[in-house]
Amino acid sequence: MHQTSIEHLAAQAIEAFSQCGHTSRSLGQKKFILQKIVKLHKDQGCNEYNPNVMALFVQKTERRYARSEISRNRCRFLTKAADYLTEFHNTGTISLSRRTPAQNISEYYESVLNGILDYEAWGIKSRHSVRQYARPYFKWLQAEGYSNLSHATELTVREYLMYCSGRISGSSIDTTRRALKKLYVYLFETGAADSACENVLTFSVPFERKVKRPVPQAEIAAVLKAIDRSTLVGKRDYAMILLAVVIGLRSIDIINLKMEDIDWRNGEIRLVQSKTGRALALPLTTDVGSAIQDYILNGRQQSDLPYVFLRINSPIVQLGRTVPYQQFNGYRQRVGLPKCLFHGLRRALGSNMVISGVPVTTVAQVLGHSNISATKQYISLDSSHLKECALDLSGFEPLTKGVI
Repeated sequence: MHQTSIEHLAAQAIEAFSQCGHTSRSLGQKKFILQKIVKLHKDQGCNEYNPNVMALFVQKTERRYARSEISRNRCRFLTKAADYLTEFHNTGTISLSRRTPAQNISEYYESVLNGILDYEAWGIKSRHSVRQYARPYFKWLQAEGYSNLSHATELTVREYLMYCSGRISGSSIDTTRRALKKLYVYLFETGAADSACENVLTFSVPFERKVKRPVPQAEIAAVLKAIDRSTLVGKRDYAMILLAVVIGLRSIDIINLKMEDIDWRNGEIRLVQSKTGRALALPLTTDVGSAIQDYILNGRQQSDLPYVFLRINSPIVQLGRTVPYQQFNGYRQRVGLPKCLFHGLRRALGSNMVISGVPVTTVAQVLGHSNISATKQYISLDSSHLKECALDLSGFEPLTKGVI
């Protein structure tokens, strides 16, 4: 796009948003953010779009989030608006698909990240996972003055983990450590690093694993009862929540569910799980099938998109990954219940199957677990049956004082 004043570019971007069908409220929010970007350009002495000023805006926003001045969602909203403006400047259009946040990372580190995606020794899931954890590490290195990986030592990696320890929990630290270990194996094998940093990345991080509770059946019933199924939103939300309650689909698989995944003739739902990449076939029960059918015929907006669940209002696009959680907790608050994770519905199904005597191997197949160890957590939730297995110690006398 030819160079133009930053004010005119922002105004054109707002007009593009309007043509995409954004509501007046959404337009007002985006206009407010773009005005801040325009002001920052002026403060930096720039009358035209400047990528360095855009990077500065993103940095300021991320620092505000790090200082807990704004929420995570607000941080994402601000940086996404900046990313939209960058896209409009570069292409003259605005895409409504999910976007990669604007990046302020050097070409050197970007090339290393791209190399990870081309590393055929790993599966596609491993490549994306390592790349996900490598990006913040590279951004930290760059901020600390490391222009490339040749000067980063084991001490540098240790300092980064210490930096992370002040921001994330023990379990996340361990996940970061394992991702960095895999990253450095790749860097060493490809010659990008002089060492695999085994000494600093082979330790284990001790942390407590909390037993996450399922959503009680009474609460599930209260939520389903609170949904007004005469409305378009109600029809959609009822079908989404029922998919989690009855057949245990994850929220990511619900929003990614496509029309072609539903085999109406044979009464099955067949999909590839987003988390594991494994194929899964589940029975399309009568209640779930009726709810989805009601939504598709009477609630779903007309669209050529392949996804079952779509936004009700313009723009008509695929649902964001947090929508099931947000809608579920909206109904919970409506009936006076506190917020909880949408994944708790999946746990409720798993724990109820275990309590009903269904073999753990069968539960694992229904929930699509690739490893049975992931299913064993549901056994620990069956506290009433565990108590029945406890030994009766009524016939044993405690040791008297002084007896060893």
